[in-house]
Amino acid sequence: MAPTTLILGGSGKVARHLTRQLSSQGHTVYSLIRNPDQQSSIQSLGGTPIVQSLEDASTADLTSTIKSTSATTVVFSAGAGGGNPERTRKVDRDAAIRSMDVTAQAGVKRFIMVSAIDVRDREKPEPEWYDDADRDRSRKVWGAIGTYMESKLAADRSLVTENGRRGLDYTIVRPTGLSEEKGVGKVAAGKVHLSLVISREDVAAVVVECMKQEATIGMAIDCVGGETPIAEAVAEAAKNKLDAFEGRY
Repeated sequence: MAPTTLILGGSGKVARHLTRQLSSQGHTVYSLIRNPDQQSSIQSLGGTPIVQSLEDASTADLTSTIKSTSATTVVFSAGAGGGNPERTRKVDRDAAIRSMDVTAQAGVKRFIMVSAIDVRDREKPEPEWYDDADRDRSRKVWGAIGTYMESKLAADRSLVTENGRRGLDYTIVRPTGLSEEKGVGKVAAGKVHLSLVISREDVAAVVVECMKQEATIGMAIDCVGGETPIAEAVAEAAKNKLDAFEGRY
């Protein structure tokens, strides 16, 4: 049976690349979108759009949507864009946490969270590999989009600490700053520096690779632009348990 993936937040740029990549690899892809005007563009990428608001739909409705797709994997790739603080909390924190609950309730095990690099409890010691450039970038990002980073932290913390009751096979993918450049198929993954950007197309490819590699289950994997082919970079990070979120939430 062909694998079936449901992408929550399907109209986002990473999600669109993901739809195209998965459908070209033989996956059935469903894409949850809020705006009915986006249906044809999702279809052109090989996805089947489902028009439903992740924020406003009831838990029961979302659970039944997931069940109706017979998804084998759910990917959370929604985001409010970090502009309006209230909407950021509603999407990047509340809707993210609810999506974990409804995925578990729908009986789907595999769950991929698209998060962000440097999401961490800053009361705890910083990662020991950070250099001055990393510290500087960390300060700037938290200063500029602190509500977004706090919302992501709350969601990722819930995913990790409350998995006893949910029982999900989760992976968190944490890219650095995103570019519109064409993907190059190479990244650095694991314990990396923050300043290198990564293309959205390559982030989607990292998500695909995490779905394929079961060793990534239970891990958060950071990714930035780099020189290592994506499959190899992900395998190496998983094998060596290079989890930059561990102990920092």
